[in-house]
Amino acid sequence: MKSISAAILFTLVINLTVQAQQHERYRHLSDTTLVSKHLGFPKNITVTVPIEWQPDIDKTYPLIIIFDRQNRRSHDYIIRTIDYLTSNEQMPSSVIMSVESTPENRIRETLHLASDARGMAVETERFVFEELIPLAERKFQASKFRLLIGHSRYGYFTTSLLRSKTDDINAIISLSPFFGQKNVNLVDSLKTLMSKSLEHSIFYRYGIGNEFPDDFEKMDAALKSNTNPRFDAKGTHFREADHNVTPGLIVGGALYDIFEKWSEIQAKYISNDDLDLGDIGKLDQEIVETYGEPIPFALGILNGKGWHFYNLGQFDQAAEAWELLVERYPNFSEAYLFIIDAQISNKKDASKARAQFLESISASRLYSPEEKIELMVEFERMK
Repeated sequence: MKSISAAILFTLVINLTVQAQQHERYRHLSDTTLVSKHLGFPKNITVTVPIEWQPDIDKTYPLIIIFDRQNRRSHDYIIRTIDYLTSNEQMPSSVIMSVESTPENRIRETLHLASDARGMAVETERFVFEELIPLAERKFQASKFRLLIGHSRYGYFTTSLLRSKTDDINAIISLSPFFGQKNVNLVDSLKTLMSKSLEHSIFYRYGIGNEFPDDFEKMDAALKSNTNPRFDAKGTHFREADHNVTPGLIVGGALYDIFEKWSEIQAKYISNDDLDLGDIGKLDQEIVETYGEPIPFALGILNGKGWHFYNLGQFDQAAEAWELLVERYPNFSEAYLFIIDAQISNKKDASKARAQFLESISASRLYSPEEKIELMVEFERMK
């Protein structure tokens, strides 16, 4: 165990996972169809979860809803970008719900009645907030932090939610949106939002290519007058970018912007040797004050803190850091092996950690049968 480098956070899990599936930190959980009582027709949905997700553990994750699942190129790129940023601890592990729209329904789903008598935007809102989100919370352990991502017509629709569902969203990423339809002006709507007293911070990121330059200029001019500290809004204009290219140009930077403060706060935990480990709750509270909801520290950050102390020979602090890790990620059974090793190195009784490891490895779904065998072999070596 002592040969493990501080740079190795959870190599066993990552290496085997990479071989087994497309993504490092996420896995496809299910495809399902939700027959919407509000829309009156079925909606196909894909659920993607972090590799550490487990249904019988009392732990929640931020919810990301991606519209237009049927556009495979942009949808899959967004998922890969989320995976990339999560793998590098730049955004938190999240539950992802991808929602498909059919060509015959997509326009109606994003039209407001004020613009067209066929409009079903209100019904789509009800589908999202009264059917889809409750399902995500009930079955897939989604937290109250909600980030919605939409392209083109769904860029318009997600932007409109800043007006109609202000208290129910935390972040919006709009990819190539337009901001106006007949009798609907979203620029004016956001001007009104800027003057509101918000219950929590809202992040809005949008990007436009070569198709709606006038819309970009109008919204950009409006946002320059924004002085609301809880409305964090910014747009980017890619002047020559095609409509179908903008998702790839926008989404990475937008996700980084939204979770930059989260990264900064958890960096305080891993970089500050003088921080009392018991004070981690103060950092948790700083996250809540920023985002309005708890967002857990990354597993790798918590694990790296343990290895930092271990390599300094501070075995009591290392064990304490790993104990904090398993409080938050109880199915990460390897941490108990690290605790055992730290306690043995410090000539402490490791019997409690041994029992906890056996209990954890038995219940954990994070590992394959082959990985569990490897961990058990390591456990036996440490007796």
